[in-house]
Amino acid sequence: MFKLFSTALLTATAAAALQALPAAPAHAMSPGCAKAIELINIAVDTSGGTMDAATSQALSDRLLGVAELAVGAEKDAIAGYARALVDDSVTDLTPATDQLNRACV
Repeated sequence: MFKLFSTALLTATAAAALQALPAAPAHAMSPGCAKAIELINIAVDTSGGTMDAATSQALSDRLLGVAELAVGAEKDAIAGYARALVDDSVTDLTPATDQLNRACV
């Protein structure tokens, strides 16, 4: 009974807040960024977080294809991440990931 009352109270409070708070427009990321992030997440999930050379190369190739359809900073960020994946001199993807996240907000 207590859980039911708590759930009902929480639902009522959330509904009231939605009616009282001002709504802001939602902005979806571009299709290119959405696809790039989807591909990266799939590769990370299927590889267990550690991509081998073949997976990195396949992801890089796909991301370069996505970058060709993107424009501006998004194109540069997606292509930069793709190149960083297969660049032997890159030991940390954090800068490329940060650039991608900034461009795809």
